[in-house]
Amino acid sequence: MKRKYTSRRRAESAENTRLAIVEAAIRMHSQGITTLSAVAEEAGVSLPTVNKYFPTREDLFTACTTHFASMVELPAPETLAAIPDDKQRIEAVVAEVFRLHEVSLGPIWTGFKLEDESPVLANAIAEQEQYVADMVDVLPLEADSTLRPFVTALLNPLTYRALRVRNGLDYEAAVEHTAQVLTGLLIK
Repeated sequence: MKRKYTSRRRAESAENTRLAIVEAAIRMHSQGITTLSAVAEEAGVSLPTVNKYFPTREDLFTACTTHFASMVELPAPETLAAIPDDKQRIEAVVAEVFRLHEVSLGPIWTGFKLEDESPVLANAIAEQEQYVADMVDVLPLEADSTLRPFVTALLNPLTYRALRVRNGLDYEAAVEHTAQVLTGLLIK
């Protein structure tokens, strides 16, 4: 007996395979592994299947960054800017920026390592750094303040990685101490 295949089923199957590859790639990228063969093994598909859906590594990076961005909800800076109390606003900004860094800890590190050879990853890093800059604008900081570059660096994903990975702070401690430093600097 012949099985019936429908276009809809084939399309769903293809989309499921594509998604499995993307999710496997994100897991592997979180570990610093970017080879297509490792992604194929993690996804449980063959390397030719990965190549069918993603002919280049940049195609896979594009799919991964797009998928990852769709999974992370970020508050608009205007939402945090509406917090009237400066101390509470600083704490909220640090918590939200560091929450983003926490969920992207592995992939963003891989992005930094490969940004010189991958326009897609360089763009993803630039977008994350722009979000940080937009959040710095929410802080009680004068526009021409010489503290702006310091505050921006303090909230950078690499600083967060140093706090978490290199120095062993957990998320809560990183938020608490960074907010304390910023409160001391910005509120007179």
